[in-house]
Amino acid sequence: MTWFVQYKQLGSDQLVQTATPEQAIEKACHLLDDGCDVYGIGTGPLTNSIEKKQINRIYDMWVRERPHSSRDREPRN
Repeated sequence: MTWFVQYKQLGSDQLVQTATPEQAIEKACHLLDDGCDVYGIGTGPLTNSIEKKQINRIYDMWVRERPHSSRDREPRN
């Protein structure tokens, strides 16, 4: 089953397809990091997708759990 992520980038609606729900969520989180407006994740029509509120909750969990990159760390003295 193909999963999709719908988002806006530079005012234009975009769609990306993935093979698994995990890949769709990972892609959505990266798009949110890049400043895109993700408004749909699912397998069918937009009206049948995960709500934007739920997408934001998933993203909040993802941000808390991901390893911090070197740019997120404070410099050593």
